[in-house]
Amino acid sequence: MQQPIGERVKKLRDEITKLSETDQRYAPRGDYAGVADHIRRIERVQTILDELKSLTDWKKP
Repeated sequence: MQQPIGERVKKLRDEITKLSETDQRYAPRGDYAGVADHIRRIERVQTILDELKSLTDWKKP
């Protein structure tokens, strides 16, 4: 069963918050592993933003 939109949005927003906190805590320090993790977090945030946008696209005329 699919989650209600409001619940899904809340979970996605919570995930963005956690990713942001993690990124601030483990900001790249010049090593490749740190940069790679940072890029993965940014890519995940972009995926979440795309999903949030798709959840609201149905409102457009």
